[in-house]
Amino acid sequence: MLLLARKNLLIHKGRFLLAITGICSAVILVLLLMGLYDGWREHMAAYLNHVKTDIWIGQKGAYDLFQTVSFLPAEGEEMLRDADGIKKVSPFVGRLMTVEIRRQKRHSFIVGAVDGDSGPVEVIQGSAALQDGEIIIDEVFARKERVTEGDSIIVKDKSLRIVGIARGGNCFLYQYAFVTLAQARQLFSMDGLVNYFLVQLAPDVSVAEAVKQIEETSSAVSVFPKAQFTANTLSLTGDNFLPILRVLEVIGILVGTIIIGLTVSTLTAERSAEYGVLKAIGAPTRTLYWTAIQQALLCGLCGWLIGVPASWGVMAIAQYFVPQFPAVTYPHHALWMLGGTIAMSFVATVFPIRRIARIDPLLAFKG
Repeated sequence: MLLLARKNLLIHKGRFLLAITGICSAVILVLLLMGLYDGWREHMAAYLNHVKTDIWIGQKGAYDLFQTVSFLPAEGEEMLRDADGIKKVSPFVGRLMTVEIRRQKRHSFIVGAVDGDSGPVEVIQGSAALQDGEIIIDEVFARKERVTEGDSIIVKDKSLRIVGIARGGNCFLYQYAFVTLAQARQLFSMDGLVNYFLVQLAPDVSVAEAVKQIEETSSAVSVFPKAQFTANTLSLTGDNFLPILRVLEVIGILVGTIIIGLTVSTLTAERSAEYGVLKAIGAPTRTLYWTAIQQALLCGLCGWLIGVPASWGVMAIAQYFVPQFPAVTYPHHALWMLGGTIAMSFVATVFPIRRIARIDPLLAFKG
């Protein structure tokens, strides 16, 4: 029956290739969306996971890094240092700013780096040591704007020389950049203020207990464990953006299912007399059903085999022309898509199987 399924598919090679192209396109679309979903979360969380802190402390009502506002007096740092169980306290100053490159306005989230606690994830070119008047930019920003080490960008009428290129700071819509803490306060007009305090606890101190104690001590602050603050930052944009990708993934799977179903249904209609002969000579009905399923599986698996490597190429091309495109590839994406393709193939045979069940064996003797 496998030979019959293959023969039926290859009778019209053009139609078969067209079906494979459609299935392949659906596979590429779904894998691209899966890569974008996981890549967005991975890229958005990379810097926040890198920041050396156990607790984020912000102004009351502040919830995340991008969507809510937080200003705290800098003298709170000394008060926190004197508290029991506190290993280290660092100020965090960061803001989304407009930067000017070759008279073009762009956006970057600029952070006042303090030691390695809130600096870049990894400097891959140039120096990690910052001085006033210098800036480290993300590699995605550098590729997108075609700037490199030694070039200058303007922030709030202040020219900053690029001394380093870092990775791990791509947030899709904008990227992180890093200056000295003093430079950041000057650019943001935040003398005597910070956005957050980064608190590292002593090894024997529970994060939950420390959060509770700080909140009880002051009603003017919001306190979050590192993992919760990261989740908050991801959720405010991810809850609105990422579900759309899931909807598009479902649409891609439906398209693939319809293409397989139409292909097998057309073949079944065209070969009705052949199925009638098989029924007339006593071929079991389940064997005929299995033939239709094999045709669907052959279509689906061919589309998957071509679509998986093709999706890697499409992703690489997309990231070449759009550097901030945050898609990633993982082996489990391809395996998940294999399962999805097999499921699509089985679902697509529902109507062809019903057509086979209605074929009259006498059809083989007509004409």
